[in-house]
Amino acid sequence: MLIEQYQEQLARWPQQGHHILAQFDADSIYVYQAYGDAIADYALCHQRFGGTFSYTRMSWIKPNFLWMMFRAGWASKAGQERILAIRLRRLFFR
Repeated sequence: MLIEQYQEQLARWPQQGHHILAQFDADSIYVYQAYGDAIADYALCHQRFGGTFSYTRMSWIKPNFLWMMFRAGWASKAGQERILAIRLRRLFFR
């Protein structure tokens, strides 16, 4: 993942219109989601979701780590104590 100062990024951001600002490369876009320990531990160990993760439950992802941290109460809300970076293949984003 690339990291740079906010002021450097701000100079390149679009000035108008609707945009998603997220980390990406030629193959993937990276988003963030908050989970409880059981889901996070399984995902980190197996590099995929499973275990107690529900594929039928609605889940909000965020394209920005700090936005996700804020929405998860800085990782203090029940079931949102762990913030994971999730790599989504850009198959559908081209």
